[in-house]
Amino acid sequence: MQDKTYALIPPNPFNAGSPIDPNDFVGRVQELETFKQRLRQTKEGSLASMAVAGGYGIGKTSFLHKCRSIAEENNALSIYFSLNEMDDLNRETLSKMLVERLQERVREEIILQRISAKVLDAVRKIRIKISPSEEGPSVELGLDHSINSIHFPNLHSALSVAWKALRDHKKAIVFFIDEARILEKHRADLILYLRAVLEQLQIDRVPVMIVPGGKLTISDPSGSGFSPLVRTFPPAVLENFTLEESKAFIRKKLTKVKISISDDVLKQVYSITEGHPFVLSAYMATAYSKLKPGEGELRKEHFEATDIEFVKRVLSPFFSRFYDQVSKNSRSILTEMAKRNGEIDLSELCEIMGRKSNELSPYLAKLTQDGAILRIDRGRYKLFHKLLTQYVKQVGGL
Repeated sequence: MQDKTYALIPPNPFNAGSPIDPNDFVGRVQELETFKQRLRQTKEGSLASMAVAGGYGIGKTSFLHKCRSIAEENNALSIYFSLNEMDDLNRETLSKMLVERLQERVREEIILQRISAKVLDAVRKIRIKISPSEEGPSVELGLDHSINSIHFPNLHSALSVAWKALRDHKKAIVFFIDEARILEKHRADLILYLRAVLEQLQIDRVPVMIVPGGKLTISDPSGSGFSPLVRTFPPAVLENFTLEESKAFIRKKLTKVKISISDDVLKQVYSITEGHPFVLSAYMATAYSKLKPGEGELRKEHFEATDIEFVKRVLSPFFSRFYDQVSKNSRSILTEMAKRNGEIDLSELCEIMGRKSNELSPYLAKLTQDGAILRIDRGRYKLFHKLLTQYVKQVGGL
């Protein structure tokens, strides 16, 4: 009976698509140092927010959670929430969301006995009311009925009141806004609004930091983003893991379940996955599932068994957003790129498709914004991952 128990395989430590526990986080040293520096500036009352940008599956959510953990270690009130599936957002609803999430977080801190219950008494009095008017919906930020005579007509005033209640217990207030791409709708009106709020808070030396994360165009390396906003939200752009970061990530996961892996196999894994966090996790999870009871090492044969169906079955749901869910013209572009090993010049693409560059440029811009392709040089593009090339070939019957 004991031998049978000993032979059981530990639960799979790799879970593609789920945020990494901050304790298991590896890499991103420079980006994390940037966040720490901005946090130090925030605690001093300076305007020091930032953005987190990158493609699908690159680890933005994991990075935000790691930053949140760092903020908490530095005694900041950290507030994380996601704008995923938000179809409509404006200044009023965003203000409401920020204040309500702050109130919820204060309640959690009180339950954990980290701050005094008196803080909640002050913070929960902030009233948010959205009412229609001839000019459109307006937000009224004020105190609850117990102090009706005092009103706070804007977000920065409400946050200032909250800070007065928190300043004896916390060093700063930090908002982490995940899936924040919607903030850039309507010519970045919401990002401009947040910038204005932060500038006003800086005047009053209220230490509030806002960290939006997502596929934000303000980080576009081509310079087509909103450059004035980059000064308020300088982006940390996450890219694929390096070989050493990939090794550290894999070994940290496998050490916990007492499974070994050779350096040669790790290099092979990196070659196939290119260090893309989602692809890497999915590949490792699939290979781990090939282990048999009693085995204590992930070997080459486990990955060879993984390769047979990996792109077609495991990565298909991930890659489908880049190919199956786009327009006909975009699929044609991706197909032509796949035929040429994933790279193509705009001039060559125009000749093949019989279209002018100004006709194809909007599709290329959208594919780049969605993360399906990367602009590697002026007028030259590549599919963001070589396995996407393989997927397009399979689905397109090439």
